[in-house]
Amino acid sequence: MDDSPEFESSAEQLVEQARDFFRRGRLGEAEACLRKAIELEPERSAWRLNLGVTLQAAGRGEEALQCFEIACQCAPKHAEPRLAAAMAAAALGRWPVALKWSEQATQFDPSLDAAWGCRVESLRRLSRREDAMVAFYLAQQNLEIMPATLQNVAEVLVEDAKIDRAMWCLREAIRLEPNLPRARTRLAQLLGDGGHAHRAIELLTEELRLRPGDVGTLLAFGDVLLRQRRNPEAAEKFRRAIEIDPANAAARFRLGVLAVNTRRFAEACTELEMAMRLDPTNPLPRVELARARLENGESAEAGRLLEVHVQHCPPETNPRLDNVEFAVNVSALMLAAQRPALAARALTAAMRFDRVKNTALAWQKLALAHYCNNDLERANEASLTLLKLDPKNVCALHNLALACLAQGEISNAMSWIRAGLAAKPNDISFRRMRWRARLLRYPLLSRLIRSTPNAV
Repeated sequence: MDDSPEFESSAEQLVEQARDFFRRGRLGEAEACLRKAIELEPERSAWRLNLGVTLQAAGRGEEALQCFEIACQCAPKHAEPRLAAAMAAAALGRWPVALKWSEQATQFDPSLDAAWGCRVESLRRLSRREDAMVAFYLAQQNLEIMPATLQNVAEVLVEDAKIDRAMWCLREAIRLEPNLPRARTRLAQLLGDGGHAHRAIELLTEELRLRPGDVGTLLAFGDVLLRQRRNPEAAEKFRRAIEIDPANAAARFRLGVLAVNTRRFAEACTELEMAMRLDPTNPLPRVELARARLENGESAEAGRLLEVHVQHCPPETNPRLDNVEFAVNVSALMLAAQRPALAARALTAAMRFDRVKNTALAWQKLALAHYCNNDLERANEASLTLLKLDPKNVCALHNLALACLAQGEISNAMSWIRAGLAAKPNDISFRRMRWRARLLRYPLLSRLIRSTPNAV
């Protein structure tokens, strides 16, 4: 390679031109200058870093990551390119790669708060929360000021249901770095979830003052306003987010749900269909679209959408069913759309989660799904399990009595009817069933009045 001063000056000039182009937002020309400079001096790690930053700004994350990784090879003992590679991999959701580079960065320079923060976040994303806490304790030994690490360890604590400690970490992070991105927004979300909407709104207002175009903050603000039933203000935040980022599926989804809840079904379908196109991997817009169709009287289309949902997101592998409210609501939607087999499948799969398995309402819905699907054996099993959780559950007693009547098991039916009347003495349905059971003791009358039971 030519090592003459003139040659070196030419490469340096190209880099300076690239910096000027970058400042003016002319990213394509900045990239071209940097590539020419790298051709002249390929061993310059700093220039490859600059090229990676330029590519990231242009939305070309994969190419940026490759550039940073080459920079790591050019500077085998430097922490900076490894930190850049870790952050780029994290932005792409490539957590094993992010972990590798962040670990190397902290080894070469233990004073890098951002590297420790990325290391903690990567471990959490890989479901290694204990290791994430170990990394946090190691960071404490090497750092005096660690806002990024505190911000990321807060998410580990949230997953461990240690909300108060998580909020302390976020407050401390903000105190140490008042302009730390997303910290106020996350703290506001936790406060909003805990019923402290007023303080959450204060924090979100302050964050928008610092970053008026932050879409994540606008979405969080809208969510808090929704909990306050300030629907028009929430919709305004979501629309503002769409103005800034027209391809934002989350904002479209929220507007769609808000439209369903206010019975503006045409608008709801438009927004939810757009959310589905923008983010085909998210199953929630399709479920909400099914709800909109059902509420609008289009039960056949709602059923079709739910069948497609189950095809794309099988209940047996769906982690969202760990949420009791979601599991119960989606099964209720399937039942309303006359898809009891789908409801039974979804709830059966949800029972693999302890919090669902220990919830009476989930078993009540599962029993109903089986009854509607004419599967008396499984329905009765679900009702019996429900009675173990709630011995005076009127729905379970009612359904078991009806099932026994349908099968001609009069003595068993009377036992369940007596239990039902003990739990609810004035219940008219149990009184009627008791009368039917007495009549069914006479074979001739039984053929006249026996009918298929209706579960509740």
